[in-house]
Amino acid sequence: MNGLCRSSFHSCWWILLLAGCATEPDNDLPVAGSRDTSGNKSGAIYQRAESLDDAGRKKQALRLYATTADRFPNASVAPAARFRQAQLLEELGKIDEAFDAYQTLITRYQGSVLYTKARDNQSRLAHSAAAGQSAGKLLWFKPGFDTSKVVSMLETVRDNAPRSPSAAKAQFAIGSVYEKKKSKMNEAVAAYQNVVDEYPRSSWAPEAQLKIGELLLTGATKGNRDNSNLDRALHTFEDLRQAHPESKSAATAGDRISEIRNRDIQRTFEIGEFYHSKGEFKSAALYYREVIRQSNAGELHDRAQSRLKSLEGSD
Repeated sequence: MNGLCRSSFHSCWWILLLAGCATEPDNDLPVAGSRDTSGNKSGAIYQRAESLDDAGRKKQALRLYATTADRFPNASVAPAARFRQAQLLEELGKIDEAFDAYQTLITRYQGSVLYTKARDNQSRLAHSAAAGQSAGKLLWFKPGFDTSKVVSMLETVRDNAPRSPSAAKAQFAIGSVYEKKKSKMNEAVAAYQNVVDEYPRSSWAPEAQLKIGELLLTGATKGNRDNSNLDRALHTFEDLRQAHPESKSAATAGDRISEIRNRDIQRTFEIGEFYHSKGEFKSAALYYREVIRQSNAGELHDRAQSRLKSLEGSD
């Protein structure tokens, strides 16, 4: 076959490829070369993908967008092809694949005009997963979704831009995901602590610190009552008020501090009552005096005073 015939045959082969994709979308596509030597091959496939896309033939268009991006990663249309591939995967409910397609664009085409939009879309997918919400019109995360997968998605979003506000938001969301799983309270506390430590100036830091204190407070209520979690919660709330005094979380922390101190007074009074019931009145008096010292007024204050007067009158 002479040079002209070979050239004609090569051109016809690409025409047949594109025509075949329109009529036989389920057939495997021929493997094109890794280089876009002619400058036209990738553009031709991409244009055909757009035509199918406009015609509503999303699955066929998806295959050609993927072919463009996979076979011609250095082509000028490759970022757009990858981005549209991710969008179509999302529309088709293939969220894992869509997330990964966005990640490929983010990793390879940082100079693309689509880079920021890809990051935003990927972040939206991860946070929708964390919230167990729907994406678009598809309810793709149902109760019982894989926690480790969602955490992995959020970690990817965080690590793609570790110094941006989105990183703190993603890390906070990791804590929220763990918090929803009752068996993952330690992981939740650690994730929120990471927000406080790594992003102390972010708007998420005060709320993360509040979450830590509230989780510890819950643990003190439901745990073995050794008061270690209660003490840690108190210190966490006090640190929050000092670090972020003007935040809404600081106001809530103040309420929690009062709650903890009231619990402590209640516990002290109950110890006094225990010794009183055992006839160990000197020990009981010590605890009643401590209740009076810790509280300026209130029911326990008055009851402790009454107990003390009764004990002093019996001496």
